[in-house]
Amino acid sequence: MIIYNPGSQQLIQERLELAEELLNQISAKYCFITGSFLYKEHYQDIDIFVVTRSKKEIKLSHPQAKVTILDFNDLSSLFYHALIKSCLATTFLPVKPLKVTLSDYWHIINEAIPTLLNQKNRYHKDIRFLILYTEYFKSGIILDTFQLDFKIKEFKIYQDILRYLEKNIPELMHKKMERSYLKRFFYTQAGYYADLQEYPAQRFLYDLTHRITRGISNG
Repeated sequence: MIIYNPGSQQLIQERLELAEELLNQISAKYCFITGSFLYKEHYQDIDIFVVTRSKKEIKLSHPQAKVTILDFNDLSSLFYHALIKSCLATTFLPVKPLKVTLSDYWHIINEAIPTLLNQKNRYHKDIRFLILYTEYFKSGIILDTFQLDFKIKEFKIYQDILRYLEKNIPELMHKKMERSYLKRFFYTQAGYYADLQEYPAQRFLYDLTHRITRGISNG
């Protein structure tokens, strides 16, 4: 077994032994376990990932084992690069150069904001991608699962997340996007959201695009 970069978290020895047992039950070459199971006393799922071209469902006897299949096309995603920073694997894992765009990020934002405003006090799992992408574009750092959990816990209420996004997203877009594309893309987005402002999520997205486009005008 190979432990990938556990960083500052204290991995639980008994969990490593159980993780090894579970991984040995999987016939695929590339499989790994990550997440809170490795370092939290209280956990809900054992997150197991298998990289394979096979579409065959993998089931394990442990009631808390949750298996997710990853395709080799996923190896360049920010999600995969974050997962493998801190994990237990059967062998050295394959990896492709990271490919992540601001268009990917904006898609994550569009999906996460409605969920956040609908869930409000039960949002922690649903904003993981949102925070992961924001922190990557903000600092260039890919958070592992432990670091991501720690970051999410910094937000005490959902309004804290909205303020975090309002502060960071406009600045990130201006730094990372060409001015001509930024103007074309976000003026179009603002026009779309303008007709849907009776919904809180669409109103927030409209205000967010307005902040970005206002920065273009002022710049």
